[in-house]
Amino acid sequence: MANVSSWELEIKSSIAASKVFHEFILKFFEFLAQNVIPKEFGITFTTLEGDGGVGSIKLMSFLDDQFPSVKYKVKGIDLENFTYNLAMIKEENGNEYESTLSEMKLISSADGGCVFKQKNIDFEAISEDEIETQKEQLTQYFEVFEAIVTQEDPTDS
Repeated sequence: MANVSSWELEIKSSIAASKVFHEFILKFFEFLAQNVIPKEFGITFTTLEGDGGVGSIKLMSFLDDQFPSVKYKVKGIDLENFTYNLAMIKEENGNEYESTLSEMKLISSADGGCVFKQKNIDFEAISEDEIETQKEQLTQYFEVFEAIVTQEDPTDS
C-alpha cells in the first residue's frame, strides 16, 4: 500500500469524556446529519449488518444521490476507555475495501473535561491540503457540538 497517509488531531474540551463519547463519538454521523449538514440533503441511515456494535455496517445516503453514500463499519468500541474505531468502506469494480481507518479516543482531564484525539489512516493518496481540510472540518464539528452542549454560540469569542 504505497499511498498510505495518516494524520492525528487533538482538541481540548471542558466537557466530560463520557458525555463527549456517548453524544458525539458514538453518534458522530447522526450528529452531523442533525446539526451540521443541511436538512434539505435528506440524509438517511440504514443498518446493513449488525446491531450498532462491533462489526456493524451502516450506510449514510443522501436524497436523490446528491452526494456519494458513505458506508462504514464499526471496528471497535471500548466503553471504559472511551475509544471508538471505524473503517470507511469504498467499492471499486464490485470489490469492497477499507479506504480509511479512524480511531477516536478521549482522555479525561483533571479539570473534569477531556482531550479528544482522532487518528486517521488513509489507504489512498490524499494531499496535505486535504488533510488540513479534514482537520479543520473535524475541529468545526467539535466546536458545534460543544456549543450545543454548553448552549453557547460557536461564533462568540
